[in-house]
Amino acid sequence: MKVRATVLVLLLIWGGQNKTYAQTLQHLKVAHIFSHNMVLQRQVNTPIWGWAKADTKVNILFANTITTAITNAAGKWMAYLPAQKAGGPYHLKIYQTNDTITINNVLVGDVWLAAGQSNMGWQLDWGVLNKDEAIKNSTNPNIRFFTVADDLNNKPQPDVSGGEWVESNPKTSPQFSALAYFFAQDLQKKLNIPIGIIHSSWGGTKIESWMSTEMLKTHPEYASAMATQIADTTNFDNGYEKFNATNTLRDSILKYSENGINQKVFAPNYDDSTWQTIILPAKLTSVGINNFYGYCWFRKTVNIPPRETKKDFILTFGEISNENICYVNGQKVERLNQNPMIQYTVPHSILKSGNNQITIRVLARYGVGGFDSKANDLFAQSNNKKFKITLAGNWKFNQNIEPQTPLWAEPYNSPAYIYNAKIAPLLPYALKGIIWYQGESNDKNAPLYQSLFPILINNWRSQLNQAKLPFIYGQLANYGAKTTMPVEKSNTAIVRNAQLQTLSLPNTAMVVNIDLGLDEDVHFKNKQACGQRFALAALDIAYKHDNSFITPIFKSSKTKGNSICLSFSANTQGFKSKNNQPLKGFAIRSAMGKFVWAKAKIKGKQIIVWANSIAKPTAVRYAWANNPTCNLLTLDGLPVSPFKTD
Repeated sequence: MKVRATVLVLLLIWGGQNKTYAQTLQHLKVAHIFSHNMVLQRQVNTPIWGWAKADTKVNILFANTITTAITNAAGKWMAYLPAQKAGGPYHLKIYQTNDTITINNVLVGDVWLAAGQSNMGWQLDWGVLNKDEAIKNSTNPNIRFFTVADDLNNKPQPDVSGGEWVESNPKTSPQFSALAYFFAQDLQKKLNIPIGIIHSSWGGTKIESWMSTEMLKTHPEYASAMATQIADTTNFDNGYEKFNATNTLRDSILKYSENGINQKVFAPNYDDSTWQTIILPAKLTSVGINNFYGYCWFRKTVNIPPRETKKDFILTFGEISNENICYVNGQKVERLNQNPMIQYTVPHSILKSGNNQITIRVLARYGVGGFDSKANDLFAQSNNKKFKITLAGNWKFNQNIEPQTPLWAEPYNSPAYIYNAKIAPLLPYALKGIIWYQGESNDKNAPLYQSLFPILINNWRSQLNQAKLPFIYGQLANYGAKTTMPVEKSNTAIVRNAQLQTLSLPNTAMVVNIDLGLDEDVHFKNKQACGQRFALAALDIAYKHDNSFITPIFKSSKTKGNSICLSFSANTQGFKSKNNQPLKGFAIRSAMGKFVWAKAKIKGKQIIVWANSIAKPTAVRYAWANNPTCNLLTLDGLPVSPFKTD
C-alpha cells in the first residue's frame, strides 16, 4: 500500500459562525456531499473535506492509497485524493484513532453541477414528454444524482442541509431533474463512464440569488446592499424552515377560513349572476390577477342528455397550476390522479339529465396560476368514451370569495441567499463542468442580466479554481402569446441576447431552445431534446469530440439597395430552414425606425434580408419576441439563436 501524506493548514477564515459549527462536533465528520453511491471526478486530484477536533490528524483511504490532513483551528480538514481513472465501485474510509467513516459504492467518472430555476429543477415525473417510458427505462447504476436540499442563508454555509447520492432506477429517477437526467443519459451512453450529477436548483429564482456576496459587491447595482449584508452579524439560521413556515402559515389562513365552502358556492342554486366571465383555458393574469394569493372560484353549467346520465363521467381540465378541488351538482368529486393532467371522476348517481353545475376552486399564488393547457384538453367524457362535451369557453369567475393573504418578500431572491446555502457548501468539489438553465425571473430588469451573467460564471469558476471550467447554459425557450406584428420591446428577447453575448467568455456554450417552448406554459415538456443538446455542447467544449454543435453568432451586416446581407462567426457552416419552408421570423427596420416583417434567403454562409416596402433598410432582427415564429436552422438541424443587428 502506498502512503501519500498531504498536510493542509487552511488559510481561510471561517468566522465565528463556522467555528461554532465545528465546535459542536463531537466526532469526525465529512461534508454531506461525500456519501454512499457518490461519483468522484476522474483524472484530477479530488478534494475531500470535513470537520473534526482542531489540530488533529485525519486519514483517508481510497484506492489503496492513504492521504492525510490536519484540521485547522476552526476544526476543518481538507485533503486531495490521488487522480484515478474512471471505474469502481470503491470504498472510501476516513478515520482517526477512535472514529471511522466508511463510504461505499463509490464510482470515479465525470461529475457535472446542474443549477438554475424551474426548467432545470423540473422533475422527470412532472408532465415531461414520454416520461413513463423514460422512467421505466431509467435503470443505470452508472448514472448517479445528488439533489441538494433547499435552504437559504445570508452567510456562506459550511455544509448543505441535506441530500443523498442515488443510483438511477425507476424508483429514484422520477425525482431527478429531467433536463439533467437526459443530459447524463446521453453522455453516459456516448462516453461509457460513470456520470454524476449534483443538482442544485430553485424555481422562480433570479440570478442575483445564485451569486456570492463578494462578487455582487463589485457590481454598482449591488455594492451598497452587499456592504450592508456583509456587515450584518445576524445568524440567519434555518432559512428554508422560516421560508417554508411562512408558506404554511399563509396556506393555513386560506385552508381554515374556507369562506367559499361555508357559503356553499358550489351549490347548483348559488347566485353567480354578478360574477365575471372568463374564457378557459387561461392564465389568471389574463384577467388582471397578478399580486394575489388566494383561492379563485369557477362555475359552469353543462347539458347532459338523459341517456348519458347512467354512466360515470371523467372531467379533464388539462394542467392547472396549483391546488384545486372540484364539485358537481353540489357534491365534491375525487381526483383521478396526481399527474399534471387534472382529472376528476364523477359517479353517475350525482348526474342529472339536462343542466349540471361544475364548480372548481383553484389556488393562485401571487398571480401564478390558471388553466395551462389548450382548449381541447378541457372536456367531460363518459366512461365508455361515447359521449364527450367541451369544458372550454365561458365560465363564471370570482376572486373575492376567499380572503387574500398579504404579499410577502421572496427571501429566496435575496442576493446571495441561495448561493450561500446551495452552492458555497459544495465548493470546491471537483467537477467536469456546469450546466445552467435560468433567466425567466430576470426579465423584469432584463438589461441588468448582460452584466450579471458573466460575473456569475467567473465567480463560480474562481471558487472552483478552474478558470476555464466548461459552462453550458440554456438560452430561454419561447413562451407566451404569439406575436402577429414585429415586436421592438421584449424583455425575454433582451435576456436571450445577453445570453448570446456571454458566449464571448472562453469555454462556454449556449443551447438554443427557441423551438421547444409552449404558448401556454414557460415549462416546456420536451426536456429530452434540451438535455441532448446540452450533451452535444458538452461533447464539443468539455470532451473535444468531433461533433457539430455550433451556435452561429451574427458578426456584421452590409446594406446593398433595399437588402441587408448578414455575416456570421467564422465557424458557421451554413444554414437551412425547417422543412425547407420560406424563412420566418425576420424583421427589417426602415430609415424612419419602424420594423416590418421581411423576406429572407440563404446565400452560402450568409443570409440576405429585405422587404419590398423598405427602400433604405437600417437594421435586422430575428426571432425578437417572447414567443416568435421562426425556422432558421444550422445545417445539422439545430435552431439558430435570436439576434439583432442594431
